[in-house]
Amino acid sequence: MFRTLPFNLRNNAEKGREAIENLMETFMEQPMNPFGKVSGALSSFRVDVMDTGEGYEIRAELPGFSREEITLAYEEEKYLVIRAERPEPPEGIKYICRERRTGKFERSFLVDDIDETGITAEFSEGILRVVLPKERSEK
Repeated sequence: MFRTLPFNLRNNAEKGREAIENLMETFMEQPMNPFGKVSGALSSFRVDVMDTGEGYEIRAELPGFSREEITLAYEEEKYLVIRAERPEPPEGIKYICRERRTGKFERSFLVDDIDETGITAEFSEGILRVVLPKERSEK
């Protein structure tokens, strides 16, 4: 089983206007199934999740992050957690426009039927690719 977990706006606060604009844009783009996309619109970063038959593959957009700023953990209760943190810029910088967010970003997924020893991850060109092989059932 693979399930995304609801986005927690309080712990991953975006600027309110940006979150509402993303929500409305997604809502309007998906008139037949608007609620399936709501979680992605409010997320701290976007992901694609694919079932490859042999396992699951996650591709997370993390542009502007270095490999050292990203952590990946498979925690108790079978949660895969992707975390990234962008530090605050040094004081004294006068911004004319500032759209890039700083702080902690996190996405969690409930995945309970995978082979933990076979998890692989790679990070290239701002995309984190995580492969989670499914457990093989012995018959």
